[in-house]
Amino acid sequence: VCFAQVEPKARDFGYPRRNAFAQPILEATLRDGLGRFSNVVTLFQHTCDEVVEDTSGVTLKLTPQDQASFSLHASYVVGCDGGRSLLRKVVGATLQGATYAQRWLIVDLGATKERLRLTRVLCDPARPAICLPGPGGIRRYEFMLRDGEREEDVTKPEAVHAMLAAAGPDADAPIVRAQVYTFHARVADIWNTARIYIAGDAAHLTPPFAGQGMNSGIRDAHNLGWKLAAVVKGELGVDLLKSYQSERAPHARALIDFAMNIGRVMMPTSIWNARFVQGLFRLSKLIPPLHDYFAQYKYKPKPFYHEGFLVPGDPLKLAGRMMPQPFVEDRNRVTHRLDALSGNGFALIAVGFNAQKVMADAMAQGHGLKIDAHLAVVTHRYNIDPVEAEGVTALRDLEDTLAKIAFNRDVLLLVRPDRYIAAAVAVTSAADIERFAASVRNLSYATGARLPTKARAA
Repeated sequence: VCFAQVEPKARDFGYPRRNAFAQPILEATLRDGLGRFSNVVTLFQHTCDEVVEDTSGVTLKLTPQDQASFSLHASYVVGCDGGRSLLRKVVGATLQGATYAQRWLIVDLGATKERLRLTRVLCDPARPAICLPGPGGIRRYEFMLRDGEREEDVTKPEAVHAMLAAAGPDADAPIVRAQVYTFHARVADIWNTARIYIAGDAAHLTPPFAGQGMNSGIRDAHNLGWKLAAVVKGELGVDLLKSYQSERAPHARALIDFAMNIGRVMMPTSIWNARFVQGLFRLSKLIPPLHDYFAQYKYKPKPFYHEGFLVPGDPLKLAGRMMPQPFVEDRNRVTHRLDALSGNGFALIAVGFNAQKVMADAMAQGHGLKIDAHLAVVTHRYNIDPVEAEGVTALRDLEDTLAKIAFNRDVLLLVRPDRYIAAAVAVTSAADIERFAASVRNLSYATGARLPTKARAA
């Protein structure tokens, strides 16, 4: 009996809140994408034997298979080297949290007869299981193992097929992989030295129940990547990198707790525990706001930075928040997702009826940053002002997503390359725009960025 359904419909950031993908295909796509960059070299089947850090950078001793070792030197090194990370040991970090004895059998199928598009969770105390659809007709099953069940026994084809038969119509499906996992809920206490940083499983290990392991690693890379680029290019100072752990670690911990709570629902310890939890979910249907909280996936922790590279004390409570992504319409009535027009660097975005004028005035200010895009977004009920300001991209918010977060006021935002809001101000006069520019300059200079000549002279 289905006691709860989670089918979120909101698309705050332009896409569904839940998506299924095949991780090997995604990884191959990312790897192939590196071919766009002539300065990137990939070295597979190399062992890192030694790491030496000094004030100028990091030297790595690498050994290819059946070949002589050689050294590489870099200004910065990021260790995305997994749960057994060498670089984590080099930075002096330890994992804090717990490793659980509970084991799960992960079964990947090459084809499936199960047509349900949603993830199906079987909260059966006898054998909790999860059935996850994937693209292209593939499917994954996850089965909790009992104490005493041996890995060499449960991974035999006949044992796997028996579990599949009990869980759905895929008893005879082709098995691509069957492997036993334990799970961890741990976060490193230190994420970097001056020149070495860790990311992904090297920095945090999460239980599988929320499907957030690789997602968290990509969030790390997105946060750290633009910061390293800005520092190496001299656009911002080295103190910018201090914001990496302070921004990412709290959200990584929140997602681990989130996964653990989901696991408690998925893994009832007894029939009475199962009936109690399932009864609570059924009762929640009598309270629409509570039911909506679960059904629309609102309990997933949203990324929000309380400290880091952002202007503090924002009364609008927008600084530190990920920028929503509505569909917008340009002057030619062509529809875009907002990110497609924001560029890969910093963006200034004005929102509201007077957005075009606010942006024109803001462009006359110095912000101490290289700004890639200047966007003025009016609300859906108004047309774009035909008077164009040079360098401003005027847009119309088709969904009024931005008007809602701005509470229908004129608001000016600085959006970072990773699409988080670094600064925000409600604009009622030219003085608000000037104060906003000054606060952004101070944010930039606090990283150790070099002041312009005029500012140094003053």
